[in-house]
Amino acid sequence: MIMVHSRSQVIIPSKMELSFYGQIKDSTSNNPLPFSNIELQSEGKSLFSFSADDAGKFHFQLDTLGAFRIKVTTIGYRPKYLDYIPRPESVNQINLGNILLMNENILETVQVSKRISIVENRLDKMIYHVGKDSSLIGNTGEDIFKKLPMVSIGYNGNVALKGNQNVKILVNGKPSGIMNGNMVDALRMIPSDQIKSIEIMTNPPLKYDMESGAGIINIVTKRRTVNGLNGGVGTTFGTRQSNVSGNIAGQMGQMGISGSFGNSWSYPVASIISSISSNPTNEVVFEQKNESINRRNGTQLSVVVDYTLDSANSFISTLNFNNLAIEMKNNIQNVYPASAYELLGYVQNRQPSGNFDFSMDYIKKFGQSDGEIAFSSQYLRNKNDLTYDAEYNGQFEFGHNRGLNHEYTVQFDARYPIGSAMFDFGTKIIGRNIHSLVQRDTLDSNGNRLSNSQQNYAFKYRQQVMAGYATVNFPLGKLLRVNTGLRWEKTTLGGGNPNILGGFASNGDNLFPSVTLAYVASKNSTFKIVYGKRIQRPSLYYLNPFRNNSDRSNQMQGNPRLKSEMIHKFEIAGDFNILKSAGQINTSLYYKTIDNMIEPVVINTVENKYVIALQTFENIGKNRSVGFSGYSSIKFFGRFNLKANLDLYTYANSPFKEFLNTSVQTNKIFVMYKTFIGIDVNIGKGFTCDSYVFFDSPQKTFQGEFAAFNLWNISLKKRIFKNSAVVGLSIVDLFSNVKNLGNYSATPTFTQRGNFAIPFRSFGLSLSWQFGKEKSDAYQSKQKQIINDDQKLSDQ
Repeated sequence: MIMVHSRSQVIIPSKMELSFYGQIKDSTSNNPLPFSNIELQSEGKSLFSFSADDAGKFHFQLDTLGAFRIKVTTIGYRPKYLDYIPRPESVNQINLGNILLMNENILETVQVSKRISIVENRLDKMIYHVGKDSSLIGNTGEDIFKKLPMVSIGYNGNVALKGNQNVKILVNGKPSGIMNGNMVDALRMIPSDQIKSIEIMTNPPLKYDMESGAGIINIVTKRRTVNGLNGGVGTTFGTRQSNVSGNIAGQMGQMGISGSFGNSWSYPVASIISSISSNPTNEVVFEQKNESINRRNGTQLSVVVDYTLDSANSFISTLNFNNLAIEMKNNIQNVYPASAYELLGYVQNRQPSGNFDFSMDYIKKFGQSDGEIAFSSQYLRNKNDLTYDAEYNGQFEFGHNRGLNHEYTVQFDARYPIGSAMFDFGTKIIGRNIHSLVQRDTLDSNGNRLSNSQQNYAFKYRQQVMAGYATVNFPLGKLLRVNTGLRWEKTTLGGGNPNILGGFASNGDNLFPSVTLAYVASKNSTFKIVYGKRIQRPSLYYLNPFRNNSDRSNQMQGNPRLKSEMIHKFEIAGDFNILKSAGQINTSLYYKTIDNMIEPVVINTVENKYVIALQTFENIGKNRSVGFSGYSSIKFFGRFNLKANLDLYTYANSPFKEFLNTSVQTNKIFVMYKTFIGIDVNIGKGFTCDSYVFFDSPQKTFQGEFAAFNLWNISLKKRIFKNSAVVGLSIVDLFSNVKNLGNYSATPTFTQRGNFAIPFRSFGLSLSWQFGKEKSDAYQSKQKQIINDDQKLSDQ
């Protein structure tokens, strides 16, 4: 018997060789669908599969096996099933006729009529649907991040989640080479039209590494799924910085290929950096003024190839590459009033970095259930160099620090439903090998280059993380849902330099429980209580003992003996609709503790009779924090969309005994905030206007604070060429040409205050164009599986 939804029957013999044939067509146009996939299944298991020809026709033979099923699929169409039950009658040539598949666009047209909020609050994440925010058309990833709930971007390009910069950014669920280094530089090279959604996870599922104390932000890119080519290009030319980006995608039968590129550059930016250090009697110990010129240029390239063997088996391979070059020229004046000594210097810094990663994934689904297994592997290479040429009062020094990280990852993940419960489990191994080579040279009186063996060394650091996890997600009654599980991680590390630093090694096991209890009031209203534990391992930026001597008064050095931070977090969160679903409010209240908190610590030391402010990093003690986050989006009068975001949180450290006398603000509670408010207007006739402002309070540290920061942006856009292109004008900080960003550090023995004066006002023209037929889908089951998010990264 053949059942094709209409339940019509055809009789076939119970034991003989059968021949099947037919043709697969579009249900609307009746056009053939070439290279469609045909899969035979029995008792929920796949027997074999093959592809139709270029006219959508197929033919196969087999001995009858009893009841079985044929599944017909092709990308961009809804699957169709044909069930067979053998009968004792003589029919051995079975014509399946025209098998009509319905285009998924038909279903999506119906869904569009129902409004879905820009922000969606799920059990384990918050999703920002980029495509539903019309103000982001023709923009870049940086513009998206400035509007995300709970997310902020600082003046130095650092991304923070609920005020915490220890956040990991993934692309399609995986670490990416394009996101290593300065995040904003990378985001500027990704067009907003390429991003489908942003997933914000303050308590990520246990399949993700427990690293990243603030949480994870996952960029889900669009995946084109129609035959032929499609893509887009975009560019922005500004008075401060410019960028160009593009993407192209093609689908050929069962194989899809997509690629993207981007380039971002800035024009020379002149800034003034000044600092004053004084003793407890307010006498100035030294003053510094640095007139600096900075320029940067970055490039990124990404290629993704996926192959769908059949409806149950698929492969995906990803290649990412990026580089960033930062050049700085500094004229430095150091004055020591007590001795009336002046030290003049000219320093050139070059910071080239390059990142490369390659990954392979195999994904297998189980029948019609949501069950799935995935095997993944990845190789990632990071190269970060620092070179400086310094001249102070006729004395020359040349420094070079070459940093290289090789990272290897293998991972297995599985999920399987049992009844109404969903079980997830998996294992993972990460190996990291970090090398840092330091070399310093000087010039003698004859101009000969001399090497100082005491300051030249190689620092090596190795780390291995083994992990396993298991979770279960199940309903508790009709309106409650529970997601709970446990992750185990074993960390083994070691390194050092036998000549200068000595060696060190350690290993440890950690268990990370996670519990979420959710009350689902409606599709867009979810309330949840969450507990989670996380870890933050220091990266090379914090560990590298290289001491940058290019600045003779303000220097920095890493600490290879840092311990990992341990974070515990309890959160109550939810969202609800207002004004007849025209608006939405998302709120969360949380309490967080951090043990072995890593903070910058400034120490005044005396070398060659002059004071040097040396910044290093220490596990200073514990931090206790409570916070509130709120996000609201309201649409009114059909043309206006108002958005607002508030992050309010406390900072209170309790230092270890050895650090009690290294700060004047220990055991105190400080309140900080980050705010955002914006509005976009659909003017009509293809015109839209968008404007937003944000204000950040000064950010407290163990010994002081970093500057408050604010920004105002306004843009005007026009759709052209039958809505396939967008041209725009943007203005940043129209009434503020230069921002003065202050900071200070204070201990019982000294106080240091600084200021960073940087030009900020800018104007920009942008143009983006999309071409080709497009049908986008996120393909969650094909997301890259490697998720390394376990290192505390640089604050620079």
